[in-house]
Amino acid sequence: MQLRDLRQLKTKKGRDESGLFIIEGEKFVQEIPLNWDIAQYIVAQRYAKTHDLTQYETRATCTVVRDSIFDSIADTTNPQGLLAVCEKRKFGMADLAGDFFLLGENLNDPGNIGALIRTAAAAGVSGVILTAGSGDIYNPKVLRAAAGAVLRVPFVVDITLEEAAASLQQLGVPIYAAHPRGEKTPYELNLRNNVCILVGNESHGISHKAEELADGLVTLPMVNSTESLNASVAGSVLMYEVVRQRAMS
Repeated sequence: MQLRDLRQLKTKKGRDESGLFIIEGEKFVQEIPLNWDIAQYIVAQRYAKTHDLTQYETRATCTVVRDSIFDSIADTTNPQGLLAVCEKRKFGMADLAGDFFLLGENLNDPGNIGALIRTAAAAGVSGVILTAGSGDIYNPKVLRAAAGAVLRVPFVVDITLEEAAASLQQLGVPIYAAHPRGEKTPYELNLRNNVCILVGNESHGISHKAEELADGLVTLPMVNSTESLNASVAGSVLMYEVVRQRAMS
C-alpha cells in the first residue's frame, strides 16, 4: 500500500475498501498475536534512530519515513513513531465456540465498544458479537480503548440481532439482557453454564426486538435515584458476575 493511501485507513471507508487497519504504539504493536497478519510496519525516523527494528523485520517489511509523514498517518496526538498495518479478519457465528459470549446491540461509542471488548478478554469471554449498526471494531479509538484485546478475542460484526440470537439458541446459549427494569438481578441467576450477556445502545438501551428475543432481562441494583449505568460499566459488571459465579462453583 502506498504511503499516501495509508491516511485513508483513518476512515471506515478506507479500511473497508483496503481490508487493512492500523495498530499504533510500541506496546500494542509488540503484542500483536503471531496468528494475525501484518502487511507492513511504518516507522518514523526518530524511532528508527533509537530502536532496533530487527524484531519487527522478522514479521514484515519496515518502511522508515520522515517524522512529518508518520505523524500525518498516525491517529494519536503525540505518536511514538511505530505502527503496524494489519489485515482485517472476518469471523462468522460458525467460528465461535464456547459457553460465554457478549452481544452488543447498536453500540456506537468507540470508548464503550473498546472497554467492553477489553473486559470481555479479561473475563474469558468466548466471543464478542456486535450487531449491524454498531461502531467499527477497527476504529483507532476502539482499538486503543480495547488495549489490543480486539486481536485476542474472536468477534462477529455486521450481523442482525435475529441471526445472532438464532445461532446462540442453536448452541444452547441463553441471552440475558441488561435492562433498567429487568425481572431479576444477576445475583439471582445461575450464570455458571452457557450464557450470553446482551448490552444495548448507550442512549436507548436494548430494542423491543431484543427484549422479545432475550431469555431474561437483568437489572443491576441502583441507589440514590441513579437510573442506569454506562453501557460498558453495566456490561463489565455482568460479565464479572459470570466470572465470580464460575469461580465459586
